[in-house]
Amino acid sequence: MPVTRVNRLDVERLRREEDYALNDDIGYLLARGFTEAHRNLYRRLADLDLTPRQYVVLIKLFEEGEASQNRLGRLAGMKPVTIHGIIQRLAARGFIETRYDESDQRLSLHSLSPAGRAIIPELVRRAKLGLLQTLGPLTREEQAVLRRLLKKLF
Repeated sequence: MPVTRVNRLDVERLRREEDYALNDDIGYLLARGFTEAHRNLYRRLADLDLTPRQYVVLIKLFEEGEASQNRLGRLAGMKPVTIHGIIQRLAARGFIETRYDESDQRLSLHSLSPAGRAIIPELVRRAKLGLLQTLGPLTREEQAVLRRLLKKLF
């Protein structure tokens, strides 16, 4: 398919240095923000031998009560193969319990074990500290605007 005149003009405009800067690219900025937030959370979970993704799964199960692997993956924004491995690791550590649905024995449902529920307050406390570090340069109003805008995007 041939490039239209408009597309060529757009490409030329983007090639001009004054019209584009990586530091203003929203995808780049979101990725940098994610990396910083991820790093701050990871540091606070490392001594518990938990990753930020494992944290997300534990918190989602706390919020939901019980979920299938597929539903948990959708809630956490993770691929099925990723969520499967995380569930296995958390179950091996005693944080997650699994039962089979009474009406469909093929469907496994996951929930927090007593040990999983017991660690939630500490995880939340640490996550809040990481968030404070990540959002530290922003005022409370700016933090609220950022949250609102990100939620609007997703």
